[in-house]
Amino acid sequence: MTEIILNGFAGPEQTLSYLHLPFDVPPQTARIDVQYEYSAAIGSDPHLSGGNTVDIGIFDPRGAQFHSPGFRGWSGSARQAFHIATDSATPGYLQGPIQPGTWSVCLGLYKVAPQGCDYQVTIQLTPAEHSSSAVEFPPILKLSHAPIPAAQTRSGWYKGELHCHTYHSDGDSAPIDVVRTAETLGLNFLAIMDHNTISHQVELNHIDTPLILIPGYEVTTFNGHWNIWGDQNWVDFRILTAEQMSGAIQEAVKRGFLVSCNHPRPFGPPWTFENVEGFHCVEVWNGPWPLLNEDCLVFWEAKLRSGKRLSAVGGSDCHFLTHEHHASLATPTTHIYCEGAPSAAALLDALRAGRAFISEAPQGPEIELRAGEAMMGDVVHMDAPALDVNVVTRCAAGMTLELYGAQGLLYRQLLDAAQTEHSIPLDVRDTLYVRSQLVTESDGVRRVRALTNPIYLSQ
Repeated sequence: MTEIILNGFAGPEQTLSYLHLPFDVPPQTARIDVQYEYSAAIGSDPHLSGGNTVDIGIFDPRGAQFHSPGFRGWSGSARQAFHIATDSATPGYLQGPIQPGTWSVCLGLYKVAPQGCDYQVTIQLTPAEHSSSAVEFPPILKLSHAPIPAAQTRSGWYKGELHCHTYHSDGDSAPIDVVRTAETLGLNFLAIMDHNTISHQVELNHIDTPLILIPGYEVTTFNGHWNIWGDQNWVDFRILTAEQMSGAIQEAVKRGFLVSCNHPRPFGPPWTFENVEGFHCVEVWNGPWPLLNEDCLVFWEAKLRSGKRLSAVGGSDCHFLTHEHHASLATPTTHIYCEGAPSAAALLDALRAGRAFISEAPQGPEIELRAGEAMMGDVVHMDAPALDVNVVTRCAAGMTLELYGAQGLLYRQLLDAAQTEHSIPLDVRDTLYVRSQLVTESDGVRRVRALTNPIYLSQ
């Protein structure tokens, strides 16, 4: 066994940057073990300051450049050690070939204390006991385009979770546990979106479930997070500038991913590069509504008023199943309308088209918005100043129905029945869209309970 020790120091001026520490791996190596430690360690919670938080990952000899194919895994600051072998790997990392050549440990300097950060990385290389046949990377979950007749619902609506985590990043549970929990909640689809890794998709590829599994992961940068749903390999997260952020989003879109700007709110973290766009969706609802989701809604509506047509999505951001936490799976739940027998790809296409609404929970209130033959996400070409909209609500007794346009509130009514249907004439002059939501207010606290994507208007 060979041991390599890499010591170094990072100053506070290196905060929110990346260090690459190269090391050489000889032929016939079967396993790489990495552990690290650093001074004045504190948690990654953005409210904590005064100490150091250092993330870690690794690249193989195929390269560590931006968007390099050499990426082999990332664990953020959730683990102090990991391994990669030909036949196994720590969650967050990909097992497979241990290629001879120059590998690189990557340190993400999320927080650096005023006094700086001393770090030490210890690497152990275990030689193979005997020559083995060619080693391949394990297959990952693919984005299925095959319709699933057995999963088809009579209504055409499908509910699911679009944003949750496992122990392949900083969650506490295995993918199989998240899948089984989603099944008990009566969900139709599930997307596990671990941070900056695709290793969870290896496990998902072997799980037998009636759920429609959607591959993807959360691109977690120091300047904002974004989900990419699809299976077109790894997209780089080592983004330091607005130009790099824009370029990475464009690359993801070019490859065919559906892209969402996640939780753009204080401590979200916020979407630092406010002028960077190119995403298809905005995560307007992340976890329980009171957690500053009103800021996400304001962010989204500002884009709508500027003429952008971006789908609103929701996700719980659930990390923990084994203990109580404010973010529980499918809270909120995204409902997607999909014609015909569904597939993972068809659900993403429908989401991209805006055919969706968000509810606070799997069995929470529901709301649909239509205008004639048009539904959420569609464009209505206007030749008059008025538009008749139809709103259907379910499980909404005691809630207030609100309709909004670019100029603000257009309509409000208290609902006295669990299920209602309203035909409402609206003055839609000077607005580019109409959207609807269900709200309640108690003790001065206003909560959105469900909301729809818009119907867009065109003159």
